[in-house]
Amino acid sequence: MKWPIGAVAVAGIAAGTAAARRKSAAAPNRWLGVTVNLPPGEVENDPRLRDAFAALAEEAETRVRPAPGGHGTELAARPRDPGSGGVVKRLAGRDPRQPVRSALRDVKSLLETGEVIRPDAPTTGKPTPGGALVRLATRRAGGEGRL
Repeated sequence: MKWPIGAVAVAGIAAGTAAARRKSAAAPNRWLGVTVNLPPGEVENDPRLRDAFAALAEEAETRVRPAPGGHGTELAARPRDPGSGGVVKRLAGRDPRQPVRSALRDVKSLLETGEVIRPDAPTTGKPTPGGALVRLATRRAGGEGRL
């Protein structure tokens, strides 16, 4: 029996999507982490880290440990109440894990560069379809950390 290439591709995508859903549904309360390119002693004694983690104390458990291979420091947080996320909530920016992700990225940026870097405002004054896509992607990246 000969399978058309399109049918095989669709079946592969469906199987991958189902596996990803099972994986994310199985571990909704996993640790979220970032690696800071600084030694653990320097990070642990930085008052900016203590302030940032104090602000997260009600929302998440936090931990600091040496990164694997001695390459910096790993900062991690796990939401105390992961709630029910899901793809729709993530895309809409209402996933309960997004504030924790954003806080970790902000702390990493602050420790490594001394400031939290934000994207520039759009250069065009006219709302165009292409500009709408860029604004949507930028908003989404704020919660997810990537485009």
